[in-house]
Formats: sequence, C-alpha cells, structure tokens
Amino acid sequence: MASLCLTVADTALSLNINDSDDLLKQCLAAALPVARSCRNGNCGRCDCQLESGTVALRNGKVITAPATIALCISHARSDLRIAKMPLNSIAQHWRCEGLNLRQLQLPAGRQSPPQRGDMVALLLRNSVLINSVEALAGRIITLQAPCPDIEQHKNKQLSIGLLNIDREHHGDFALWCHGNSNEHTQLLWRGINQATGLAAQAAYRHANNSDDYQLRKLNSQ
Repeated sequence: MASLCLTVADTALSLNINDSDDLLKQCLAAALPVARSCRNGNCGRCDCQLESGTVALRNGKVITAPATIALCISHARSDLRIAKMPLNSIAQHWRCEGLNLRQLQLPAGRQSPPQRGDMVALLLRNSVLINSVEALAGRIITLQAPCPDIEQHKNKQLSIGLLNIDREHHGDFALWCHGNSNEHTQLLWRGINQATGLAAQAAYRHANNSDDYQLRKLNSQ
C-alpha cells in the first residue's frame, strides 16, 4: 500500500492517503465533510477538479490531470492536488488584531463572528493557546482569560488567528511549522484530533504562504 499525499487547493488542507481506498472514503475518515450521495460516480455531488496527479477509476480507467473526477470512484496513483472539493462546512477561522491582554478585533466584513461561550484556539506565531469567548460587542471579542502573547503580537504588528474548536478536540496528532529555510521546526500544537489539526493547518496556511505546516501522528514524529 503506497503512502501518498492529497492537497486540497481551495482549503489549504493536506492529508496522507493510500492507493487502495477510494478518495471519498479517505476524506471522510479524515473528518472532511465532503458532500456525497450515490457513491457510484453518477450524482456529481463529490465531483472535484484534479489539478495534478493521476487516479484510477473503479472500472480501471486511468485519468491524469487536468480533469473532473468523482471522489467516490477514484483511487490515487500518485500525489494529488485537487480543487473545488464540495465541502458541506469547514471550521470557521478569523485573522484578528490584538487590542490588549483579553481583547481582539475581528476584521471588517460579513463573516459571522464567534458566539459567547465558544471555545477558541488562538493561532499565534510560535504556539497555540486555548481560550473561550466571554463577550462580543460589534467587532470586539473579549476572552475569558488574559493572554500576554496578544500584546507581543500587537507590538510586532502581527495578526492573530482565531479558530472555533470543539471541546472534544483532543487526540493523537500534532501540528508543526517548518520555516521557509527548513532549518527551523516549531511544534505549535500537540495532542489534538485530526479534524482540529486540519482546520488549524488550513488557517495557518491561509495567513502565511512562506512556511510549511504539517500535521503528524504523535507516534510517527
């Protein structure tokens, strides 16, 4: 069984896959909420764009990018890059401005804000901190616990990522950051489940295109 990589271009997600199971099954196992229905390639709900790589369909036909493929009947034959994956939903995240030890300012726009009581992860440059939303007034979020790192990011004019997370987010994965020069590796978040890790990976990648963010199982590091 070959170990390959699937990159989802429009969500900045990536995951390890094999060449034996179909792509839909593996995406669902990785907690990606992919739209699906018939599971035989006819309904079109799990269709996406293959931007690079090669797949083999259930009937043995080999397809090489660029092409439209149905995830439910496609098996990887190389590393893949796909776009326009039909996701039902994805964890919300925001890029915020730090105001003080307990307050963040959301960006202007129509994106729905987090709600009072939500558990959130602060995605900082060198670490991830767990907090919760105590109050929301307009674009200003007040956190339950003070966070000195907010002041540090504010002084350096760095934005802060904010990710809605589930209270049951613990697991056997860790998120690492590899600097652009590959000389520096930083552990950002340890002991999370795969779904939370993939959402955090996507949020970091949307904010920073120069560094490489990788999700690994703890026993494989």
